[in-house]
Amino acid sequence: MKSFNLRRFLNVARWDLTVNRQFYTRSVLLMLAVTCMPVVLFYFFGKRTIPYFSELNKYDSIEIFVVPMSLIGLAYLIISSGYMFHNLLTRQGRVSELTLPSSNLERFLWHFVVIVFGVQVVFFCGVVLADVLHVLFRLAIPGAQIKSLAYNFLIGVWSVIPSFSDDSRIDFGLTLFIYIMMCCYVRSFSLANAWKYRYNIPWTFFIYFLLQTFVPLLLLSVGTQFISIERVESFFNWISQTSPMAWIVGINIVALLLYVGIWLLTYRLYCRAQITTKRNP
Repeated sequence: MKSFNLRRFLNVARWDLTVNRQFYTRSVLLMLAVTCMPVVLFYFFGKRTIPYFSELNKYDSIEIFVVPMSLIGLAYLIISSGYMFHNLLTRQGRVSELTLPSSNLERFLWHFVVIVFGVQVVFFCGVVLADVLHVLFRLAIPGAQIKSLAYNFLIGVWSVIPSFSDDSRIDFGLTLFIYIMMCCYVRSFSLANAWKYRYNIPWTFFIYFLLQTFVPLLLLSVGTQFISIERVESFFNWISQTSPMAWIVGINIVALLLYVGIWLLTYRLYCRAQITTKRNP
């Protein structure tokens, strides 16, 4: 079965949610609790260290919550991406999934939906729950100003939408490039999970550590011998004088191709999943 059938896809979803119900429930509850931790810890330690609760007004800043919650969301994306094929961890789990009356495409798309869309929905629900707790704590402080966390998250996303000026389009292009590369970084953990089901997250971090340590040193040692600072400055000046927007579009296309390539390779490795291999005993 190589074609896609919506009914078989929904059956895969129903089967996965039923068999792995406890795994999904624990993951969602843990994520909701961790997302609310910055708000709870701020007011808990504020109550214990500040004599008057109303004095928290001068210490309250939306960045106190947004920054750690954003880091929590990034960590959640990485960990969940590394557990994209969590049910293939054991031999029995691989047997159960590979013998489902469905195609590889339908099973893979379900994992794709859970990781790409389901994780985002859970994180946003955690932000909304933390926002509700934040509002309740602020209501307990006399004269406190209500600041919505969810609103500031949405404003942060909305602010990257470009206007019609050239400078804003360039900024948006650079922001989009960083976002796509961040997605490539996160989805590389799914690629590692498709290649190795067990201990793939630590190995992926270790590989990135080696790349981030030795590759810059190698480029620096080679570059200092063949490339001078004057040549680098002249190259960037040449880019700024020609067509910066064309270069930005080009690097975004390359980043997007890299992102698509990661997913295609992940799907290919998933289709080659074996019951027992040396990598996945």
